[in-house]
Amino acid sequence: MTHKQIISIVVLALLPLLSGCSLLGWKVSVVSVATEESLHPSIPVQERSFAGALELLRAGNEQAARDLLERVVDDPALDGVTDEALFRLSLLYLREEGSKGAVRALELLERLKIEFPTSLWTRQAAPLGVYLTGVKTLRYRQREVKTLKELNYSLSRDNREMRQSIERLKSLDLELEQKIKR
Repeated sequence: MTHKQIISIVVLALLPLLSGCSLLGWKVSVVSVATEESLHPSIPVQERSFAGALELLRAGNEQAARDLLERVVDDPALDGVTDEALFRLSLLYLREEGSKGAVRALELLERLKIEFPTSLWTRQAAPLGVYLTGVKTLRYRQREVKTLKELNYSLSRDNREMRQSIERLKSLDLELEQKIKR
């Protein structure tokens, strides 16, 4: 017997033992009708939702994680859960395009600061809050500059038109003086 034949025989002999009850025809069906609340009645809903959100984040499903985190922060506050959820949710909003995401992130960080002033997450969020406030101020100033530039352009145009009107009036005045002298 060759080495391959011996391995094939051993695999075929062990296959029924490793396959469990499927080859023996045993049929076991377990249908669970328990809800998540009945399985873990001592764990608050916020903690379960938060844990689910973290798993979704690990799996890369940011939208579903954001939905769960929104649910956590909308529920009654729970120290150690809601504060971290506010922080993580603010980070997820930063990924949105435009200024709406940054504005929402800043709102969440402000809420974190107000509702959980002694939380570790509040201290970690402080530099981000300062940065986002600076970004908000910068955007506001950029809008102001744009408005001022538009006003400046409008005033320049009005000024040019007034200068032209003054020149026309001067020329009309000179013509009138010449007619009077004749």
